[in-house]
This record gives sequence, structure tokens and C-alpha cells, in this order.
Amino acid sequence: MEKSASVNKIVVLSAFGMFLDGYELTVIAFAVLLIPNYIHLSNYSLEYGLLIASVIIGAIIGTILVGYISDLIGRRRVYISTLLFFIIFDMISVFSVNFYMLFISRVLLGVVIGAEYPVASSYIAEVTPDNKRGYYLALVNVFFSIGAISSAIVAVFMFPFGNIGWRLMLGLAVIPAIIVELYRFALPESKMWEEKKEKTGFLEMFSKKYYKNIVIAAMVWFLYDIVAYGLALTLPTILKLGHFVTNVDNALLTSFFLVIGIIFGIFVMIKVDKFGRKGIQITGFLFMAILFLILPHFYFLAGIIVIVSFLELFNSFGGATVGIFPAEVTITRFRGTSYGFSSMMGKIGAVMGVIAMALLIHGKNYFNAYTFLAVIMVIAILLTLLLPETSVGHYSKIYPY
Repeated sequence: MEKSASVNKIVVLSAFGMFLDGYELTVIAFAVLLIPNYIHLSNYSLEYGLLIASVIIGAIIGTILVGYISDLIGRRRVYISTLLFFIIFDMISVFSVNFYMLFISRVLLGVVIGAEYPVASSYIAEVTPDNKRGYYLALVNVFFSIGAISSAIVAVFMFPFGNIGWRLMLGLAVIPAIIVELYRFALPESKMWEEKKEKTGFLEMFSKKYYKNIVIAAMVWFLYDIVAYGLALTLPTILKLGHFVTNVDNALLTSFFLVIGIIFGIFVMIKVDKFGRKGIQITGFLFMAILFLILPHFYFLAGIIVIVSFLELFNSFGGATVGIFPAEVTITRFRGTSYGFSSMMGKIGAVMGVIAMALLIHGKNYFNAYTFLAVIMVIAILLTLLLPETSVGHYSKIYPY
């Protein structure tokens, strides 16, 4: 393992990278509350959903493609490149003048954001000690949530500025991105990647020895992201369509939900190496399924606040673990590729979830929407049961790093 100073630097810079990703993936959910007033949407429901999903669509490409590239040329080189393009594409989206320019720039931004998942997680998995690997991987996910809540807080202050406001929402991430990018130049390469003897084979992860757990972990992430993004990125729209709150109160209420997720995400981060991955993930999925079935029967402001608060609580369980399994059920020479495959499947699920929920909620089919999410969670539980436990003393003995 790397020296502790290098490990801490890699983890911290990875965490702040995921903070930026969480911000950009979430801020569009607030920006689209203003965008249709200034940029014409010819097919409102579809283009509205596509704008929310735009970054995720790009991430589908970035996760698998750049994950594979990081296996070929190393973690450090890719890591430095991603934020540079993040800055460029984010600035283009800020100055967009029509739907197509905004959508395409956000998709390209998503390609870069998608690259962060496999590279950051592979980097961390390869430089951290076994007994803290889950902790550090979960820590990165917590910073993703902190980035998401930051987008809601920024939105509160930007709503009054209208056309300038949504542009600032999208563009403010450039400032911390430049700072993080400067520090990344000092990062060392992963020694495990440098010492790998075999050449990376793109399809090797699907060989008889490895494919089962890699595919199952990817399918669980796919299902989880249908639910997590389908709810999170359409929740502000749900609150607006129901005339429950104003735009500002909408962002504040979303912030409250995200804070709950962060608090319990930290709890999971601390306990995940002690209690293991499977039990935590199944518990989270089970209670989410139950809560989704309950939610349509409490479809008033107070009921939504209570149910969604508990949903965020249990969402933090699965949110921490779905990103840990893919880093641990694989090996160094194709970790970036296989993690990228899992992350890609997650982002495909996210796009499906966002578009499906956008269409359902605009059609006022709330009961069907939440029943759909509950069924997805039940399937995810069944697949999780097929995964091995990957915490220290279990699967790590079978797949050495």
C-alpha cells in the first residue's frame, strides 16, 4: 500500500472530485425549474427529462471508456485530464443559447464526470489498506451527497436572478474544479497499477472466473440508480407540480432531505468495514421498497416530508455499498474497466429512472411511479443475496490485489 500521506491526498482529492460530480448531477434538477422560461422547449416533457438526465447520459459513455483507458495508461494521467475537460464543458453549458447547445454540453460534461467513478474508486481501492478500504470508498460517496446539497443551497440564492441565476447554478463549480485540478498534479501513480504484469484485456472481466460477480454487482447498481436518481432528480419537480412549495422552499426542503442522507451516510461509512457490505445494502433496499409502497397514501406535504426523510435515511445505506462491491469483486489489471462497466450500468439505470419518473409524474401517475420503484428495489435485494461478502476476511482472500 502507498505511504499514508499519499493515501490521504488521493482520498481527499477524490472526495472533492466526487463533490463536484454530486453538485453537477443534482444542480440541473433546480436549474430546469427556471430554464424553460428562457430557453424554449419544443417537446416539454421529453426535453425537460432529457435536460435532467443529460449529465447521466454522458456518464454512461465516460464510465466504461475512460475506466478502460485508466487500466491502459494509469490512474494519474486520466485523473488529471478529467477536471480540465470538466471546466471546459461546464463553461459551454453556462453560455448555452438553445436546448441543443445546453443538452450537448451537459452530455459532454457527463462523459468527464462518468470518468471520475472508475478512476477514483480504482485509485482508492489500490492505495488504501484492506481494513479501511470500505471506509474510504464510502467517504467518497458522502462527498457526492455534500455536493448535491450544495447545489440546493446555491439554488436558493440563485432563483431570484432568473436567466442569470440558472447559468450561475451550472457554472459555480468551475472555481473549486480549478483548485482541485492544481493539486492533482502532485499525485503519485498507483503502485499496484505500475506493478501489474499482465496487459489489460477489455473482455477479460467477462471470463468464466470473474464474470458472475461483476455482472451481478453491475445489475444491482443499475437497479439502484433507477430508483435513486428517478426519485432525487424529479423530487423538486414533484413538489412544484403539486404546488406544495415555492421554488426557494423547494430547494430548502430538498436540502433538508439531503442532510439526512449525509448524516446516515457518515454512519454507514464508519460501520461498513465492521458490519460488512451485504447486510447494510439489503437493509437499505428493503426499507426503501416498503416506504415507496406507503408514499402514495400520504401524498400531502407533511406526509411527503416524513416518508421522503426516511427514504433518504435508508437510501444512504445502499448509496454507500453499491459503489464498493464493483471495486472489490475484481482485480487490478482490469479494475478500472470492470468498475466502469458497473458505473455505466448504473448511469443507464439513472437515465431510465429519470425519464420514466418525469413522464409518470407529468401524467399524474404517482401510485404507479412509486410502485415501480418499490418493485425495482425488491429485485435489487434478490440480486444482492447472490453477491459474496467483500469486507476484510471474506472475499478479499479469494481475489488478492
